[in-house]
Amino acid sequence: MPADRELLKQALDELIRLQTGAENPRGFLAQLYGCALTEWAEQLGVDQSKLNRLVHVRGAVSNRRSH
Repeated sequence: MPADRELLKQALDELIRLQTGAENPRGFLAQLYGCALTEWAEQLGVDQSKLNRLVHVRGAVSNRRSH
């Protein structure tokens, strides 16, 4: 289980960085975010929409902590 947890942390860190720069839905970072989200969801064996929600929640929590 620790390896899965570490892999999930790595995925969330990467996806949050990409999501932060992906405000324009037609921009390159938005496309990169979508591809990365798909790849991480497959690698982790989780539903893509659930992983996306987790990224949004974790990003919001991270933003609150930094303010």
